[in-house]
Amino acid sequence: MSSRCQVNSLDIGTTKVCCIIAETGADEPTEILGVGMSPCSGLRKGVVVDIGETTDAIQNAVRQAVDMADLDVHSVVVGITGGHIASLNSRGVTAITHPRREISDEDIRRVLDVAETIVIPPEREILHTIPREYSVDGQAVAEIPVGMYGNRLEVEVHVVTGVSTFLQNVLKCVGEAGLSVEEVVFEPIATAECVLLAAEKQLGVALVDIGGGTCDVAIYLGGEIYYSGAVPIGGSHVTSDIAIGLRTTIEEAERVKIAHGCAKVLDTVKSEVFEFTSLGTEELRLLPTKVLAEIIEARALEICESVGEHIDKAGCRERLSAGLVLTGGGSQLRGLPDLMSDTLGMPVRLAVPTGLSGHTDLVKNAACSTAVGLIEFWRKHQQCHPGNGHDGRLLEWVERSVRALLSRIGVS
Repeated sequence: MSSRCQVNSLDIGTTKVCCIIAETGADEPTEILGVGMSPCSGLRKGVVVDIGETTDAIQNAVRQAVDMADLDVHSVVVGITGGHIASLNSRGVTAITHPRREISDEDIRRVLDVAETIVIPPEREILHTIPREYSVDGQAVAEIPVGMYGNRLEVEVHVVTGVSTFLQNVLKCVGEAGLSVEEVVFEPIATAECVLLAAEKQLGVALVDIGGGTCDVAIYLGGEIYYSGAVPIGGSHVTSDIAIGLRTTIEEAERVKIAHGCAKVLDTVKSEVFEFTSLGTEELRLLPTKVLAEIIEARALEICESVGEHIDKAGCRERLSAGLVLTGGGSQLRGLPDLMSDTLGMPVRLAVPTGLSGHTDLVKNAACSTAVGLIEFWRKHQQCHPGNGHDGRLLEWVERSVRALLSRIGVS
């Protein structure tokens, strides 16, 4: 492999599809070469409900990115989300069989296979098995322990599962758009790669990625992923609430939300008003922004409380010393970071992708965090250079996991 290579990401969201073409490598910033974004109405809460509409949106987004980059796209790193996604932590143990008790690549593969042997419902498939920590004879080690000596090898892994038919429908749309799947990644795990600091992961942090149809959660402790999940509520639900409350169209509700929306009633100015049109009339109406904020705050509080439930489910609220990092298109709502901080009782910062080159002006916003994160996930775990150590072994494991997933859900 060359030191730098082309990587293409595809974030298939409930309200939009984003495709990014980038050139990336191990030692230089990722260069954004092309960006395409297309509205999409083929998903509900991260689940495909219209294959044709989703396929068209994928093709449109890819076409835009290709035209900008003047490069072809044949394969993509695909982001997956939805309320059906679940996670758990598992452990695997194996004895070292080498006569000299030296740990080999085969021992690593074997212990990972053992850790992945878990009981899950028949309709679910394993999406990720991510090593969190290795131990040799009860002693935790800092890296993959190939070459070390020991009698017993243990690993703790983070396992992400999803409903196989839902996964299959997403990948079917990608295939019908004329693309092959390079890798499938649960979106918040990818997003974390471009918005979380290494120090935050080490201290303990919760990433909350608010999209159109879902709110994804990923919790990191001790530098590694500890918990991941998805809340089936997102920015489109806020827009729908506004449309119902004001008796207006979804399009007008979205415009009003972006221009005048606020997630905290207390942050509104008493004398401030906004204009909008109701259904069936072109006449402009005026209402105090406080009325709009009251509609938004109710749903925003539900999102905050649902995130809190995931944090409590993980059992690590007191260990999140770095607080919470908020990103995604839905996070840009004025007042939301403060509302989440007040509700959950922890510091909250708003994050966007950084450390990039090329067309950075097109992706330095929270709505592009997942699409950029998919590129960065690939760069970190796959690498665009020969992997003769830790990265090479992880590359082999990730490739094997993806092939197994695609095989299990019937996608060649």
